Amino acid sequence: MNHSLFLLLGCPLAGFVGMMSGGYWGVGCGWIVVPTLMIMGFNPVEAVGIGLLQMVPSTLPTVIRQTPQIGWGKESVGRNFALPIGIGATLTALLGKPLNVLLNQKFGATFIQWMFVAFIAFIGIQTILSKTRCYNDAIPSGSSRKRKIAFSTGLLTGLLSSLMGIGGGIIIRPLLTSAFMLPEYFTSRIVRLLVLATTFTGAVTYLFHNGAFDRTMFLVGMLIAAGGMAGFPIGAAMHTIVYNHGYAQHIHKSFAVVAVAILAGTLCKIFHFIDAGKIIMLAIAVFLCAYLCLFTLYAAKHPKTTNSTEKQC
Repeated sequence: MNHSLFLLLGCPLAGFVGMMSGGYWGVGCGWIVVPTLMIMGFNPVEAVGIGLLQMVPSTLPTVIRQTPQIGWGKESVGRNFALPIGIGATLTALLGKPLNVLLNQKFGATFIQWMFVAFIAFIGIQTILSKTRCYNDAIPSGSSRKRKIAFSTGLLTGLLSSLMGIGGGIIIRPLLTSAFMLPEYFTSRIVRLLVLATTFTGAVTYLFHNGAFDRTMFLVGMLIAAGGMAGFPIGAAMHTIVYNHGYAQHIHKSFAVVAVAILAGTLCKIFHFIDAGKIIMLAIAVFLCAYLCLFTLYAAKHPKTTNSTEKQC
């Protein structure tokens, strides 16, 4: 396939599928966009920058609509967890690009790719072995100590997000569910908000290189965002349907599918299976679209209970 044609077709498709899953699980889509762009021939710095940039217009409308649902009053989830994590992530998101460039110069692109593989493998295993709070489970109270931990978590999230172009959501989601014990309802909304915060800050550092505006990065980012702006709200709507019909635990566990997709794409790049990588990534895209659509229909037709107060995880 002609490279330009593959770019024109593959970028919106990657954006649509990635951000559909992003809207569903409350994460960005760097997991599919970054490996896809590297398969297309972009270097790691360009791929990460584009991956971050496209998430901003893709997530903004949904985040604006859902942010008030988090709650921002005294002792609320928003103040105790979302705010300190967001502030910390925004502060360190600016450091990701310099670190990315330094690691590439010192160790080469493969080093970051293997680091990416190890990190995502850990996330996948942790997701499978853990559970999320939901429905009738109590919302954890905040404390000064928890807010400090949340802030520290945000610092790490912002750095890793802008370093690897993964939006931060894939890091924050497991921490919110396993470390802070937040119910799925709040986890998904907080993660969507933080994805927007970290990607916006991080994308700016990549978009302006040596004081010059990177036109190619911007154009490719907007091409991917054309698909993402359609996919993200659809995924968020699917999440609401599945959650409201009693499948919160399934949402949490199925997040491991994202880890498998990430590992497949990255390993293809590491071992130079370029043509096979294109086929695998497109196959994963089709599978995820079908999976999310079909399970949403299944959940809608097979609610676990008819009374929301009796729903079980």
